[in-house]
Amino acid sequence: MSARGNAAIVTAATVIGSGLNFAATLLWTRLLEPSAFGIYALVSAAAVLLNGMLFEWLRLVAARTLYDPAAARGIDPTRADAVVALYAGVVALFVAAVAVLSLLDVGVAGVAARWWPVLAGFALTEMALTLLQTVQRLRMRAWGYFWNAVARSLLALLLGVALVVGAGMGARGALLGIVVAQGVVAAVSALADPLWRAVRPWRAARAPVAAALRLGYPLVASCALAYAASFADRFLLGATLGADAVGLYAAPVDLLQKTLVFLMMTINLTGYPTLVRAYEERGAAAARAVLQSNLELQLGLGLPAAMGLAVLAPGIVALLLGPAFRTEGARLLPLIAAAALLRCLVTFHLMMAFQVTRRMAWMIVPPLATLVVLVPAGLAGARWAGLPGMALAALAAQAASFAAGALLAKRALPLRMVTPTTARIALAASAMGLVLAPFRARTDAGATIALVAAGGALYVALLLWLRVPAATRTAAAMLDGVRRTRP
Repeated sequence: MSARGNAAIVTAATVIGSGLNFAATLLWTRLLEPSAFGIYALVSAAAVLLNGMLFEWLRLVAARTLYDPAAARGIDPTRADAVVALYAGVVALFVAAVAVLSLLDVGVAGVAARWWPVLAGFALTEMALTLLQTVQRLRMRAWGYFWNAVARSLLALLLGVALVVGAGMGARGALLGIVVAQGVVAAVSALADPLWRAVRPWRAARAPVAAALRLGYPLVASCALAYAASFADRFLLGATLGADAVGLYAAPVDLLQKTLVFLMMTINLTGYPTLVRAYEERGAAAARAVLQSNLELQLGLGLPAAMGLAVLAPGIVALLLGPAFRTEGARLLPLIAAAALLRCLVTFHLMMAFQVTRRMAWMIVPPLATLVVLVPAGLAGARWAGLPGMALAALAAQAASFAAGALLAKRALPLRMVTPTTARIALAASAMGLVLAPFRARTDAGATIALVAAGGALYVALLLWLRVPAATRTAAAMLDGVRRTRP
């Protein structure tokens, strides 16, 4: 399959999977009270945080080392044995720790000890699933990735609704739906793939295990810090204002996760294998060109999305969130959108420069900068200004993270954030925001949908008028396709 076809299928899988996850957020804000949604947000965040602290470094090591064009299945079998052996070792230690903490009735990250079984299941199944998906992308097995991503999201939604509505299990039901879905899909994917059936972790050689550990040990701290920075605001709110406040804050954050973050993540998912191959096969200059192109795509999609979400926040939350979440959501969305855009640029652009050049220790700096600003500013902001204070602290923290990451990324690869193309994209997005701003007070569904469509059309027209290369190439290709279909 061609790289373009592979990217199209991966993108389609990500669109469908994210759409189903987006539907789940809309359902939970209608089926759960803010306090229950807050518990759901805290438990899921704690599970993802544990996953990031314990297992994410292994996924990154796999993404960077397993690809081997000379191997029969595109993956070095000795390195695969080593990665799975390390994964099994971490799982054993994690399960033992969970058993001890459960017996001692010790909670984690503000979550009570009774949630440990769900937390552990969430973390273990998510890591297994993301490792499988990473290898599928490296091998350009787009249809396997498609089934994996879509089945997980669909099954999680169906099981969650059944447990919440049919069994009355509330937040626990929504979480158990995710855990079961991830476990089933991961097990079926592994058993159906000859690559994983051939893995023999007990035969892992010392040299590849040691090599993986050498590459991975700097990532342990950076991954833990990155995930802690992503969820620290929720835990700070839980400690200062309680689960109800967490629910009201997490709803617009999750809304952005399924829209803005999804758009930018999609580009990274399809572009990362190309970036690795470019660096390994053609060197730093080729990798820099790929990263520069990805930045333009990320800004081209992410900046207008953030602008539209911020300007039309009242109408968007009225359309998408449950009644109990709308007032706070409209106040928070502009600040959260700006913070999410900066976080995505750090994660999906600047961090890629560190990964591809194997400067893993540098990945500690951006999340550390985030936490240094967020913890004191968030505690003060939540006490003095409530949820908007926390959102403003999160924005300041992400700005600090972006500044630190940009300075280091220039040393890893000579990246340019400001170019004629990115300036035109910023101009087009800003003009769109100015045109939409007078209609901010419109909150009825029909007007909101019409304004979103009009804003998108205006933005595309401005890109073409400003002659942004990606927009003009896409328009030319579409016109050429139309001409070819004519008799």
